[in-house]
Amino acid sequence: MNYPPDVWFDIETLINVAQPESILLLGDASQGFLENYLAQKALINQSCVIRHIGVADVAQVMALQQRFDVTIALNLLEHLDRATGAQVLAQVRDVVGPQFCVCLPINGDHDASWQITDMFAFALRKVALYKHDDIEFGLFKYNIDEYKKTPDWLNSDNWANPEMWGKYWW
Repeated sequence: MNYPPDVWFDIETLINVAQPESILLLGDASQGFLENYLAQKALINQSCVIRHIGVADVAQVMALQQRFDVTIALNLLEHLDRATGAQVLAQVRDVVGPQFCVCLPINGDHDASWQITDMFAFALRKVALYKHDDIEFGLFKYNIDEYKKTPDWLNSDNWANPEMWGKYWW
């Protein structure tokens, strides 16, 4: 898949912000775009482990027990049926790691194409939309730390009175 140049820049930006020590790359994409990040880590004597799982081996994702700081899915979901793609997204979100990003063609005409709302259903946030060669691409990210902000009312001032514990039974 030929992705727009802005996609690579935005993914590199997300990686630089996260500063992961381990990256899982899913799909049939070259890991060459990660070379700059690896060089930066080498300059400060830090390591970064990259594991790559291609489309043909995507079943390995379901058996992963190792956690990764960041997962990147490129050139993956457009090659899988919807059910398998949904299982992979759920596994990555729930088990594999706290952050991931997905780039894929969206709103296509064929039945297997993914819609923006499908990505929202997996708690992904839209980073950007791109148009390249008359194909619309979407970059989405998930970060458990940004998933849900703690509401103001969820604190001991509003629902718990520890000073009254054991004094009254009502």
